[in-house]
Amino acid sequence: MTRTGSPYRGDQKQWSNVTKRLIAEHPLDPDQILEIAQTAWQHLWQTTIGTGKHRIRLSELRVPASVVGYFFEVLFARELERRSDGQWRQGQTADEKDLVYVPDPRYSTEVKTSGQLGDKVFGNRSYGQKTADDLRGKKEKSGYYITVNFYGRTLTLLRFGWIDADDWNPQLAPTGQMAGLPDVVYRWKLVDIRGDYQLQAPVRLLPGVGPGRAEALRQLGIATVGELIAAEVTMPTKTLVAIQDQARRRFQSRR
Repeated sequence: MTRTGSPYRGDQKQWSNVTKRLIAEHPLDPDQILEIAQTAWQHLWQTTIGTGKHRIRLSELRVPASVVGYFFEVLFARELERRSDGQWRQGQTADEKDLVYVPDPRYSTEVKTSGQLGDKVFGNRSYGQKTADDLRGKKEKSGYYITVNFYGRTLTLLRFGWIDADDWNPQLAPTGQMAGLPDVVYRWKLVDIRGDYQLQAPVRLLPGVGPGRAEALRQLGIATVGELIAAEVTMPTKTLVAIQDQARRRFQSRR
């Protein structure tokens, strides 16, 4: 297993250019990732469990977000393998990335999913720890990443880029189970994959929209970002007017 040095050095304001270069070098482009992700997401919710009269659709069950994320990763890998005639495959051992690029493992890619209401992703606590075990027999944690945010049955945000192993910060509590990423990673090292799918995200994901404002919008028949952008009703407060204007600028320019 080859250890990967960080391509990010020096002025952080130049890191976005590094990220663009890394993405341009990768055998997958954002449009391909989006198409495969949407296909895998659709297949996920068509999945059934059991047979015959006992068959149940996954959509009828209360499935933990971690299970949804795992199923999505498997279906994404299978769809990618099918489309690439075997150039890509799912990782099979502990030292392989989730998506293995057979011709050149340097481009193998991790997938991180989160079903929490928000736009962050998390690794398990080991992602923020450096031990001797990390150097023996475990996968390289630096490299290309596809991050996936969803909420319920809605795909809300895809990103593509690079994360270094030391970007992950473990929870301070000794019993903490998750490692998070600093804002600099989301700002400079991961790129949003734009698409109409973002319009299906709940309004609660917008800055400034908490439970109270989300309820005020619901009373107007507005539950998603797309509905907010398209709404022609008069907003009851200046704050909601500002939130609508911000959403229109942010999302309509991405389509």
